[in-house]
Amino acid sequence: MTWLHRHKHLVLVSILGCGFIMQSTAHGMGGQVSAKIFMSLIFFAVLLVVFEHRRSRIVALLLAVAGITSSWARYVLPAEDFHRPLTVVRLVLEAVFLGYAVAVILGDIFKKSAVGADDVLGAMGGYLMAGAAWSSLYALVDTLVPGSFVLSPAFVAQSSDWDGRTAMLNYFSIVTLTTMGYGDITPVRAPATAFAMFEAVFGQFYIAVVVAQLVGARMTGGVRQMPASSTAFASVNRQSEGQGNAASLPAHCSKP
Repeated sequence: MTWLHRHKHLVLVSILGCGFIMQSTAHGMGGQVSAKIFMSLIFFAVLLVVFEHRRSRIVALLLAVAGITSSWARYVLPAEDFHRPLTVVRLVLEAVFLGYAVAVILGDIFKKSAVGADDVLGAMGGYLMAGAAWSSLYALVDTLVPGSFVLSPAFVAQSSDWDGRTAMLNYFSIVTLTTMGYGDITPVRAPATAFAMFEAVFGQFYIAVVVAQLVGARMTGGVRQMPASSTAFASVNRQSEGQGNAASLPAHCSKP
């Protein structure tokens, strides 16, 4: 249990990576159900790892339960009239839950005076969750405003079902977040175009600010952890240098 607590962000990043892979390879009803089960586990993993305070955990739990329930409700309510409202509710809850998780991770990073390897992985996990949150927003836009994206021929067949379209938007979100921009998926209608611009700016801001904070905290922690003997030795050196400089002054400079 101690190892799991010390490496919780490593576990979270691994689960998130597996979730992206499973989402992109879900084919058929069995694959889709397996992907849904794994995505539900991701929600609970984020809940346990990211939200440590009681109040934030209660809010996150309510969002997670509501999001998972709306995700599975389409299998319980097969009528087509319910699919669109349930999809909208699910995507909104997913975006809010993941965005809240990213905000909590960033808050924890900025509170730290010293960082370790697991904290760096926590920042990486926040980056991946931010991409998933933007992906949910794109899926919401595509649901409410059909035709918001133009796809290359290679992606047209993949977007024939909902899970394939979700995997495609995950890919587009990460590509936009990192500003790689392959051009195989293009937003052509508002608000998808605006969201793409905001995500690109957010991605650069995240990298610049978080990396600066991690480096600064690492340097500060290194100074604070300097052994007392090293500090005393440095002080003696400074005093010796000061005495040597004073002795090297000309005689007429040393007199009042």
